[in-house]
Amino acid sequence: MHYHPLLRAFPCSFAIVLCSYSLQAEEPKALRTVTVAECLRRVTEQSLDLKSGIYKTEAAQWRARQAARPINPRLETEIENVAGSGDVERFDAAETTVTVSQEIELGGKRRHRTAVAESETAASRAEQEMRLGTLLFETRRAALAAQSAQEKVRLAEEALALVREAESVAVAREKAGKTTVLETERARAETAKAEIEVEARKAEQRDAVRELALFWGETEPTFDAVDGPFDAADGTLPPLDDLLVRASSNPDLLAAEAQTRTYEARIGAERAARVPNLELIAGVRRFEEGGDFGFVAGVGIELPFHTRNLDGVRAAEADAEAARLAATAARLRNEGVVRQLYARLDTLRARTARLKGTVLPATERTLALVRDAHRQGKAGYLDVIEARRTRVEARLHLIETVTEYQGVSLELGRLANTLSDNL
Repeated sequence: MHYHPLLRAFPCSFAIVLCSYSLQAEEPKALRTVTVAECLRRVTEQSLDLKSGIYKTEAAQWRARQAARPINPRLETEIENVAGSGDVERFDAAETTVTVSQEIELGGKRRHRTAVAESETAASRAEQEMRLGTLLFETRRAALAAQSAQEKVRLAEEALALVREAESVAVAREKAGKTTVLETERARAETAKAEIEVEARKAEQRDAVRELALFWGETEPTFDAVDGPFDAADGTLPPLDDLLVRASSNPDLLAAEAQTRTYEARIGAERAARVPNLELIAGVRRFEEGGDFGFVAGVGIELPFHTRNLDGVRAAEADAEAARLAATAARLRNEGVVRQLYARLDTLRARTARLKGTVLPATERTLALVRDAHRQGKAGYLDVIEARRTRVEARLHLIETVTEYQGVSLELGRLANTLSDNL
């Protein structure tokens, strides 16, 4: 029986397609990565908290413009001698008065009111800068947590590879009759534990990525990992005195000082409120009985019998003093924390160097020697487990130390106002 050439080629083509699909299925899914700089850009452009702060500042600007406007005049119409009895029973004896009154603010009320509104606008801008700095700091710290979780996943996967290698050696030795099934089963149990550890670390990484994405409003992250170096910074720390000088321009402190100036401006407004305003009145009166007209004029002023706003002035002075003390306390506390973090950072840097230079190389050499001895039958599986556990603990300690170092460095940069240097 003879088949058409296309029919003879069909099985081969079908097999090629199946092989291509199987190869694609075996390829690991590429990770979607994002850099720290991209995270900062996204949070700056998409954060709802920052957009809300922009509108708050805009509202303060409009209030400042409104505060600078004078009081509107008042138009009043009055009809007298109407619907009475006798000669004023109807409208024949009515008197109609139309007046315009204008309240004149004395004591510089409008000037002080405008100063308060402008200081509130400046305080709103300072709070927006503080909000931006805090958000960028929190974003970088969340990115650091994601990178730390990624390093722990890599460590768990490396540990799993070592355990699987040890399991294959145990199986080979059992087949060769050099060991019992007990060692093989122990190796399988360790492999299962390592696989569980890998899954747990991957879950922690996914949680860290989700938490990072929430900073710019993504409930479903569009990335799987954060790309970038994860290590302690090399070189010496900047001088402490330089950091203390930079710390004086910390956005939190500037916001507190702006709030203090707002309270101080309110003292002037409360003092101006002690001066009564003057009201000027002018108008025209028409007499229905004779059809005549007459002009009306008057002056009014508040009589400060019950209050002269002394309590308001004292309250404003107390608020300003409280704000000044709070700003001073915040500045002292900021300096103290900068000194504390600086010392902590120096300690962590020394610990990191010791882990890299001494502890970790020693555990690597020990594990290599034990693995060779285990292949040669000179060391038991328990020795391999112990050497591997020691190495994993050392690597994990290094990851946690580097994470703490970077976290303290971020906190120090936020307080010393140096985070923007690395953007």
